[in-house]
Formats: sequence, C-alpha cells, structure tokens
Amino acid sequence: MTSLSLAAGPLAAADLGTKVVRGALIGVAVKTAADPLNKFINTVTLRGKMPTRMATKVVPILSVGDKGYVGGAQVAGPSALVKQVQAVFQYEQSISNRNYRAKILLPSASVNPLELKRVAKVGVTAIIDVSLDGRMRGVTVGTGIQTDDVIRGAAVLAAVKMVGPEINKAVNALTFNKGEATAFVPYASIGEKAYLGGAQVSGSATTISKVKAVWQYEDLFDGGKFRIRAVVPVSALNPLEAKRVDGVGITAVVDMALAEQETLEARRERERRERLQERLAAERDRERHRHDNGKHKGWYKGKRKGHHK
Repeated sequence: MTSLSLAAGPLAAADLGTKVVRGALIGVAVKTAADPLNKFINTVTLRGKMPTRMATKVVPILSVGDKGYVGGAQVAGPSALVKQVQAVFQYEQSISNRNYRAKILLPSASVNPLELKRVAKVGVTAIIDVSLDGRMRGVTVGTGIQTDDVIRGAAVLAAVKMVGPEINKAVNALTFNKGEATAFVPYASIGEKAYLGGAQVSGSATTISKVKAVWQYEDLFDGGKFRIRAVVPVSALNPLEAKRVDGVGITAVVDMALAEQETLEARRERERRERLQERLAAERDRERHRHDNGKHKGWYKGKRKGHHK
C-alpha cells in the first residue's frame, strides 16, 4: 500500500484502500451468513424437496474487474462438486459486435483469479447483493407490465430464438466450456418488467432440454443487509404453468440491446459522413440564397423593389 501511495498519489491510494476494506467486509459478511442465507434461499425458491444428490451452498462473488469481493452467490450441483466451490468469479464481456453484454458467473475451486479452476456441473442459483449498513430496506417492487414492456418482451423472445445458439457458443468459448451441456433461454423478473434478456443455463443434457426460461425472484434478508436475486430455471414461458427444473444453474446473464449496435470505428465513420453531408447541404443553401438561382427576385428594370425616385 505504501508503494501504491507513492506511485498513484494519496487520493488514488485512499480510494483503493476503501475498495479493499469494503471488499474484505463484504467477503466476511457473506461467509458469516452463508448457512442462514443458503437455507433462506432454498425456502423461498421451493428447493426443500429437491433430490438428495443435489446440494447448494453460498460463497463470495469475486469480480475480475474490481479485483475484490462484490457480493455472494448460491451455487447448486452434485454434492461432491459443490463442496469444491470456494468462490464465483464474475466478469463482463460484450458479444456479437456489442449487441449483447454478458455477465459471466463461474464457480471456481480457487479464490485466486490466476488459478481459476472451473467446477463443472455446478451453476449459480442466486445472486446476493450486500449492503453493509442495511440500506436496502427501502427497495420497492416494480409497478407492473405496461404496453411498451409487452412489446419489448416480445422482441427479447424473438431475439433469444434467433441468436440464442450464437450467444450460447460465444459464452462457452469465453468460459472454456468443453463438455458441459448448456442452453440459452429468456430471462425474466417476477413483478418487474417481463423479459429482461437472456441467460445461459448449465447442467446435464437431460435437464437442460427441459428449461424454457429463467425467472428471477427478489427478496431481502437480515433487515435489508442482503438482497437476494434467486434465479429459477423453469419448464415453461408462462409463469402460471412453469415448474422448477432441478439440477440446473446459470453461468451467464445477458443484457440484450434490441437496437443494432456498431463498433466505435464504424460510429466515427458514420458521424464523419453525417457532418460532411451537413456541411455540403449548408453550402448549397448559402449558394442558393446568394445567387437566387439567377432570378434576382426583388429587382426589376434596374430598380429595387419598393424604391421610387
């Protein structure tokens, strides 16, 4: 920390120090409350009757970008494999010309990002935000589904159907997945704004084939200190007909930009052409007013209109 202070200055060092301390406190909070959080999540997501071969536990989330603890996650899978998981690594990556932004969630047997060891057949079933002062008590629910939400939801469904296989392959390449069965399905939030995007689910080939969507359910725990976003793979798009598919977890959440995106270079070239067209149009307009197309309106017989000798 001393060398960082000398290199980056006191303000930068103080900011880094604050992040380090906050990250450490979040990690301690998640580890301390791991068992109660795990039981609470299993209760609210109706996992109490799941097969005994499946297990869950809560571990810290480590952000590759922020390089520190940023929250917690519940992971699920075969008991022997879940025991190996020490943390979930999170990082973001744009896919398909920046049209889609994926938040990758990788269960790892090591907390060292340089020794990331993905644990196969284990996925995330809840994401836990941590508020050290409990300020999430005032979080409100959504106001229901409006007309534009229905339209956006239909567009998301169409996008998932059209480019889902492409995104699934891209996420597998990013996560070095060589054998685990995965699928890309719509991702929605109960009580919020219908379909929000897509999610990659992982598990056995048999269970993956049953998953039609992932529903997110939010709840608070410990007086607002923890906000739990349980993610439930289900067997139907209609929430009234959906049944939970056990043995499946998510490995990526994808925000879907419904408008076509473009690279920075393409945008700069497009903006350059637009500026050039605007200048040419302005020049033509000036020429038209200056020459008046040769008609010299307002002048006749050598006299200015309205001028009398």
